[in-house]
Amino acid sequence: MKALSDLAKRNLKTKNAIVEEKHGLYCENCKRKYDWYKFENGKEFRHGCDCEMIKLGKQATAKRKQKKLNNLFNQFEINDDLQQATVNKYEVNNEMQQYAKETAIEYINTFNTAKGKSLILQGTYGTGKTHLAYAIAKAVKAKGYSVVFMHIPHLMERIKATYNKNSTETTEELVEMLSNVDLLVLDDIGTENTPHALSKIYSIVDNRLGMNNIYTTNLMNKELNQNTDWQRINSRMQNNARRVKMIGEDYRGKDAW
Repeated sequence: MKALSDLAKRNLKTKNAIVEEKHGLYCENCKRKYDWYKFENGKEFRHGCDCEMIKLGKQATAKRKQKKLNNLFNQFEINDDLQQATVNKYEVNNEMQQYAKETAIEYINTFNTAKGKSLILQGTYGTGKTHLAYAIAKAVKAKGYSVVFMHIPHLMERIKATYNKNSTETTEELVEMLSNVDLLVLDDIGTENTPHALSKIYSIVDNRLGMNNIYTTNLMNKELNQNTDWQRINSRMQNNARRVKMIGEDYRGKDAW
């Protein structure tokens, strides 16, 4: 009766009768004895062993984390054209862009979390850097990996929002989340150049050493090494990275019809 009383205390109130029970069983995992109950609705419960509850708790935590990651991935205001972006839809106009496309396909096909690798898409405006980066992010996410795509100006707005006393997240929580996803895409590095922005970007790329990252930038090598702050960021970005230069005509300037 004590066991049934404890069940009630755990809020396992049910109209289903116990159809089977065993006592004094031993859990190989936690090395504790427990009583096992099966209810007529098919549910089972171990009293004295919390392994199953811990497992369910971890699953619930992972589910909440994934939901938050999905919200982060979807919060960046993506225009309709970019939402439809795929690697196959990327239009090639020169050898550099062909190499960029082939590299994107390789990155997707070989993606894993055992050995992180970074990709730096670097070049002039309107050559499809964001298109390819977002296409890779979508493809990797479709494989079941956790992915966050962040446009740098939006990231800075998100960080500033954490300073609000009514914010539901802290700067540390946001940085930690970005530091732990399977793939982080930072789009348009160089658009924010304040000491505060560079400090936050450095913290994130430093935390991402050895992990999977994609960085897009319009800055050339000289600009990425213009001062100590940028040199530190560029050094971290280059860790286990492949730099792909994308030079060409700005597709945004082409006639739409």
